[in-house]
Amino acid sequence: MSEEKKLIVEMLFNNWGATADRLTTRWIEYRINLFMKFALKSLLLQSSQDFTCYVLYDPKSEKLINEILKKYPSLPSHICFVTPKDYQSHNMRDIEKFKYLYRVYLSSDDMYHQDFIKKLHAYKPHKDTVALIPQYGYIYDSVQKRLGKFFFWLPSYGVTIIKVDEYLRGQAARYTWRDAFKVPREFIHIKEPIWINHIHGQNTGTTFANALTWKIANVHDACTLEPWNNNKQPKAAFGPEITEPNDIEQILNRFF
Repeated sequence: MSEEKKLIVEMLFNNWGATADRLTTRWIEYRINLFMKFALKSLLLQSSQDFTCYVLYDPKSEKLINEILKKYPSLPSHICFVTPKDYQSHNMRDIEKFKYLYRVYLSSDDMYHQDFIKKLHAYKPHKDTVALIPQYGYIYDSVQKRLGKFFFWLPSYGVTIIKVDEYLRGQAARYTWRDAFKVPREFIHIKEPIWINHIHGQNTGTTFANALTWKIANVHDACTLEPWNNNKQPKAAFGPEITEPNDIEQILNRFF
């Protein structure tokens, strides 16, 4: 285990008000099922298990979440559902022996490549770097079984780096992936698809049909684009769609 950095994967489940029904049985059952089928499998597939994952939920749904989780096999000790308050206390305990906290972002229905955690441990950022941005990935529609390469300038993935001593003193700025262009940053996994943005029929973000329209003239492969460092002009690109079933299966097997 590295004593230089502690990797904590942070997943927001229903602890924020994105949808009005986020506290209902139907919503929670559906989303926990997605987590088990996709995000959890991706985490368990990681070639390095040297991380901790916290899935944050609204305290008002605690009883319901615990009841639904009992229907599934027990989670491993380094992956657990917690309230935001408990998350903070766990964080304080987890990081005290480390120099840096790597706050890793992943939605509870999305996936990382199986070597993502391993490569984060091996990566050596510059001294003052605060954000690590992976702009290259895939979009996968699990309903239509469609997959394509995708470039996005500010993805909801990646890492913010926090000095543990400042965090424990309450002096660390609480940046998230949304702030990546406001701080010193590095682009990682350049031209290497490292995450999957998962479309499953009840997303609040995008659809595969929308993604198909995100084209750039004369760019066939979105993952051949150079990193995009212009905060004032967003950039996204889709393509190509991967249509061979064997190719789709081989790619997905590296993610979950």
